[in-house]
Amino acid sequence: MAATPQPTRREVREGDSLVIGALWGALRVYRLLAVVYAVWGAYARREGMARPDLVAVVLGLLALWSAYMYVSARRDLVIHLVEMVLVAAAILSTRWIDTPAAALEGITTVPGVFQSVPVIGVALILGWRGGLVVSLVMTAVMILQVGRVDSEPVSNAGLLIMLGVCLGYGADIARKEQLALRRALAKQAEIAERDRLARTVHDGVLQALAFIHRRGLDLGGEAARLGELAAEQEMQLRALASGASLPELEATVDGPVDVRRSLQVPVAGMATLVAPHEPVEIDPRRAREIVAAVEAALDNVRRHAGEGARAWVLVDDLGADLVVTVRDNGVGVSQDALDAAAGHGRLGVSSSIRSRIEDLGGRATYVFGPGGGTTVEMWVPKVGRG
Repeated sequence: MAATPQPTRREVREGDSLVIGALWGALRVYRLLAVVYAVWGAYARREGMARPDLVAVVLGLLALWSAYMYVSARRDLVIHLVEMVLVAAAILSTRWIDTPAAALEGITTVPGVFQSVPVIGVALILGWRGGLVVSLVMTAVMILQVGRVDSEPVSNAGLLIMLGVCLGYGADIARKEQLALRRALAKQAEIAERDRLARTVHDGVLQALAFIHRRGLDLGGEAARLGELAAEQEMQLRALASGASLPELEATVDGPVDVRRSLQVPVAGMATLVAPHEPVEIDPRRAREIVAAVEAALDNVRRHAGEGARAWVLVDDLGADLVVTVRDNGVGVSQDALDAAAGHGRLGVSSSIRSRIEDLGGRATYVFGPGGGTTVEMWVPKVGRG
């Protein structure tokens, strides 16, 4: 099975889901609330500050920045790295705004919870790796502001790291799931369009090629050669309309295959395929055996039904069982002739058809018309010992 293609950076950037969009909207509101909380915290401890005038400047800049980010709703990496530098400077300003004793305690900083904003922004853009890196940068800045590794900055650092990694990981998963959904929808649309084209081709070009093939064989000579070329082109066109040849289909899927598509190529140019509109799915091995049995039956039609004979392959889905019928309007054959052929070592029916179907837990029966023509009915369980 082919490996799942990894999304490109551009695909990831364009693959934002509704979840990611909602998180971006929440970040815009959170940024404003964080500024309000920082202002309230600074006001509550204003009497113990060394430079209350400077804190007004710092928080004013953060408020203007938050308003700009709310209005612009920018999501690019550069603007959030600028925000990281701005918040880092606000954290370091605590050493000059608070008293030295309060600053060294490291209980709080001027921006307060705003220091988590750049962590969230970069995590939404770059995933858990970006969230981890920015949270470590913020941790280093907090330790630098306090001047020592202590319980307060380490505790805050742990919260930032968990926030960046967990939120970034969630963003990664949401983005990849959205991309997988987009690819699945595109594939579904592609299959629907191919089926529509296949129906158009089947109704027009394929029927014309089949007529040229039959008419060429009737006329003989150069016309017969033209008929053979038409049959070859019909077969290739059927394979193209179905999306892939039988070996290609089996090589690209692990689960059930649609037996209708598996029969299109071997039937092309020789018979008319009549199948249900809905997919008829069985496992690949059973499909191969059924196709081989149908090919053997059509080979018998080609060899023994006589010139001008036509054949039909009918597929019936009976739920637990699958019935594939090969019918022709040729000269016909008798059961005695089949038994005689098997006795002389010609095992086309007994081996290529009956044995294959019986190995799948089914049965193959011949029905001989009184006025000519032969019908082969192959009953096969969709699941079983085969």
